[in-house]
Amino acid sequence: MQSSQNGVDAAAPTTTEPADPNHVVTLADVARATGFSQMTVSNALRDRPKVSEANRRKIKEIAQRMGYQANAAATMLRNRRSGIIQIVIDDFEVPFHASLAKYLAQEATARGYQVAVRQSERSGSAEMRVLKTERGLIYDGVILDAPNITESQVLAHAHGRPALVIGDCADFSAVDSMDTACAPGAADAAEHLWERGCRECYVLGAPAHWPTDETAHRTGFGPRRFAAIVDALAGHGVRIDDDHRIPCDWTLEGGHAAAARLAARLREAHAVPVAGDGSVQTATATSPIGILCLTDTVALGALRAFAECGVRVPDDVRVIGFDGLAIGEYAVPSLSTVAMDVPAMAATVVARLAAAIEAQSSGAPLPDAMHETIPYRLVARESSR
Repeated sequence: MQSSQNGVDAAAPTTTEPADPNHVVTLADVARATGFSQMTVSNALRDRPKVSEANRRKIKEIAQRMGYQANAAATMLRNRRSGIIQIVIDDFEVPFHASLAKYLAQEATARGYQVAVRQSERSGSAEMRVLKTERGLIYDGVILDAPNITESQVLAHAHGRPALVIGDCADFSAVDSMDTACAPGAADAAEHLWERGCRECYVLGAPAHWPTDETAHRTGFGPRRFAAIVDALAGHGVRIDDDHRIPCDWTLEGGHAAAARLAARLREAHAVPVAGDGSVQTATATSPIGILCLTDTVALGALRAFAECGVRVPDDVRVIGFDGLAIGEYAVPSLSTVAMDVPAMAATVVARLAAAIEAQSSGAPLPDAMHETIPYRLVARESSR
């Protein structure tokens, strides 16, 4: 068996599946499967510097495939740590947040942590309760997918545990944070529809109230995305007034209802009588109308409503969403979107929190606060072509 930590890779295992499906995978099992010693496997899973990056990656991949989880009790006794990370998700029913929970849990497990996943149900008070009432829960750090929480609240109630917030963190300075690409992503979406010939645009899922003061109320996912769209289109002389701002819940039902209302308005605005039977048909617009949806969920509901109402996508309207949900590729028509790189974001977030936990455990000084933005890319599909 190859036992060196930075030497030649050990022989690949013949199988990583335990013979007994009820067997709890141990560190010794991972060592046998990888061909490394238990010490090397332990160091790799705990990100100790004694293991080469290639071997570390190989060991983690095999451990994750085998379903290995660190023994929390043993870890706590050895390191005075629990080996548990708490992950607080905004809402399990929202596909983007469900995807976020998936990749965060995968990354944490690959690093040898166990995870406790909870949801705050889109409530600022629930986010606070997670921090306030969990003093008795033994966990080493917390990842908060919490768009409603403030930095001062985190600092006041995290009880000294390392914390990282995913959300609207533009004003954070002392707490690690990961922001979504609200402004640049939404601006790119607006530019995309302009380039696709849209000279009139509507925003679905826009804030219910929007002040005339251009500098006000630009915090939060919705306001920031909307403000970026308004600014980008203003550069082309296109104004998003109250008639072109369509508030709705960020749900499939919300997007469907908003698009159905908009379809009725468009049909009335462009309807012309047809001689003979007295019916009406939709006149051909001089250019397609742009529909900017602040989430993919809203956009998917809108696509369904437009199909039901006889509004052709992308001939009559061109639609783009925001988030990059996998299901958008399989919609009819397939959905253009601003896609967040959730796996890359999860890897950065968990690595950062693990480093903070390790530093705190060893008594080393914590690094300066990290403030990064989720990588993104614009994906043009059939709904805007």
